[in-house]
Amino acid sequence: MRKFQKSAVLEIASGLLVIYAALWLGRWLGELSGNLLPASIMGMLLLTTALQLRWVKLAWVERTANQFVRWMSLLFVPISIGLVEHIETLLQALPAMLVTCAFATLILLVVIGKLYQHWELKSDSNNTQQSAVNEDAK
Repeated sequence: MRKFQKSAVLEIASGLLVIYAALWLGRWLGELSGNLLPASIMGMLLLTTALQLRWVKLAWVERTANQFVRWMSLLFVPISIGLVEHIETLLQALPAMLVTCAFATLILLVVIGKLYQHWELKSDSNNTQQSAVNEDAK
């Protein structure tokens, strides 16, 4: 029993170390880039990249990440209290936020639609060329 507890503590501690290292690297890169993205986002992108490239093994962070997910609702309590305390400020900014969200959604739909059309036309032209080559080969 004691060996299991020691192993679990070490596993969680090593996971915390890897996750916080990604966060610190994200902060450093954020400062270098002029805070282009928030440090937490930059850190999670770094961690995701490291996991995809297998520089970091999933087993190193899995147990710690599961604990974070398990207690996630508790982590939202301070944010919720802050929202309730500043509801007047949020209500004043609500029209601007709604317009921004609507505008961003429209831009996103147009960009994705244009990209899809571009890729679809490119795919169709490749298929047409391939069928022409096949016809010539017969």
